[in-house]
Amino acid sequence: MAKTSLIQLKGTVLKAVQQAGFDVSEDDLHLERTKTLEHGHFATNIALLLAGKLGKRPQEVAQVVASWLEKEDLVTKAEVAGPGFVNLWIEQNFYSTILKEMVGDLSDYLKEDIGHRKSDIGNRVMVIDYSHPNIAKPMGVHHLLSTIIGDSIKKIYQHRGWKVIADNFIGDMGTQFGKLIHAIKQWGDLSEIEKDPIPALQKLYIQYHIEADKDVELDEEARAEYKKFEEGDKESRQLWEKIVKWSLMEIQPVYDRLGITFDHMNGESFYEDKMQMILEQGRKSGVIVDGEKGAWIIKPDDPEDVPAVVRKSDGATLYITRDLARIKYWETEWHPTLMVNVVDAAQKFHFRKLFEAARKLNLTTAAQVHVDFGRMRFKDGSMSTRKGNIVRLNEVLDEAEKRSLALINEKGAELSDAEKKALSRIMGVGAVKYSILHQNRVSDMTFDWDQMLSLEGNSAPYLMYTVARAKSIVRKADISLSDTGDYELQLSDDLETKVILDLLQYSEALERAAEEYKPNHIANCLYQLAQDFNTLYNALPVIQAEEPIRKSRLLITGAVIRIMEDAFGLLGLSVPEKM
Repeated sequence: MAKTSLIQLKGTVLKAVQQAGFDVSEDDLHLERTKTLEHGHFATNIALLLAGKLGKRPQEVAQVVASWLEKEDLVTKAEVAGPGFVNLWIEQNFYSTILKEMVGDLSDYLKEDIGHRKSDIGNRVMVIDYSHPNIAKPMGVHHLLSTIIGDSIKKIYQHRGWKVIADNFIGDMGTQFGKLIHAIKQWGDLSEIEKDPIPALQKLYIQYHIEADKDVELDEEARAEYKKFEEGDKESRQLWEKIVKWSLMEIQPVYDRLGITFDHMNGESFYEDKMQMILEQGRKSGVIVDGEKGAWIIKPDDPEDVPAVVRKSDGATLYITRDLARIKYWETEWHPTLMVNVVDAAQKFHFRKLFEAARKLNLTTAAQVHVDFGRMRFKDGSMSTRKGNIVRLNEVLDEAEKRSLALINEKGAELSDAEKKALSRIMGVGAVKYSILHQNRVSDMTFDWDQMLSLEGNSAPYLMYTVARAKSIVRKADISLSDTGDYELQLSDDLETKVILDLLQYSEALERAAEEYKPNHIANCLYQLAQDFNTLYNALPVIQAEEPIRKSRLLITGAVIRIMEDAFGLLGLSVPEKM
């Protein structure tokens, strides 16, 4: 276990403040990185907090705190700034030890630095649902957000030591299947559909809606078809099974291409036989009561709010009914601490009603979280489409790889054709993923081809280029990455200190990403590190530097590689060896 980390630094500051005679706890103390190195490496506002409680001038308290901090071995200088902040300069041996630990065993270092967080105490089991495409439809670009954000959240929690179960709640039930089954029976040819199932099914589904606009009775016939399906009609069931099989054959290669896996893919149909028990128990307990026209409802806490309808007047179940069965199943099967649903912001109302209903039915004690996200649009309008059609996810990935290959050829990379092709796949998929993950998920996200494939901006290619450059430095130095962990730090320039402080911010970025379910905190940290490392590399020699500066900068480079590789893994990006 690492012995030196930001936890230790915070502990040192806390001890000094307490020795100065002030009553403070760990929760009272906050350390922030300073904006510029001329104001130190870290700053604390503890004196401002204490002054308010004690009725003293903040600068007076800050001066006392600073004098005690300067007695600590880790602190080379402490001074009062502004209205009562205390700025700290930290001695280089502290940083040297941290960099060695990062290179030697990064996971051990991170366990020390984030392992004491309250959110990680106790039974750490998360069940998470994300992606959830609909059967009989191609995976569209709109599935990217849930799929990519959800997979990154899964990886972040696994990284922090949680047991994570990923369960893809596929949409394989609902009234739309009545429409599709009716369309197949009326206008379809199974032998023709099997040649290219998903486009054929989409064509039939669109044809149904065209005909339904002319014939108002068609929707009634579709509802009758779905009711037959729910009641177990053999022909309808067999047809539905074919549709599911065809759909999964199309969906799985997309997941393979994205490098995304699930532990389970329990669709809505999985819960078909698990709803009745919940409905019966709800009726028995009095939680589920009669609503309008014989529908079954759960009344809200707020009498002004609308109730949750869990069974229609005709006896049919709804999406929320299957969701309740899913929550009960997750609780019974895995006893999780946390249940997470990564679904767009348009479903906020649904999840509010769902969580309230689950609580009233006493289905689980797990924390219920809806991780919502905004819409995605293409900045240049490319790949927009007529209403009713879907921009296929595979088309977006094809385009990304095509543009990546063009960029690689344009830059004249000294790679073989096979290497260029492999790199274009890594870069293309990575660019698509990172373009989503570096943005704040709660805002509408812009899909900008030029920005996402830039070698100079906040993009996957830029980050990949940075880590490939760092790995190239280690190769040219004719050493292994682990060798750099034996070197000593000898700071000689502020550019080195900036990179080191970036590295130290990584554990905080991990914590925020997990607590807020926002991978963009990791992406932001990664981008800042890449910028500062490239600035260092362009301004200062590494391999050509004189000793002991040469080994010191190689140690920094080794730590940069370790952190970037770790962050790449959490964002679902691949690390290229060379570019």
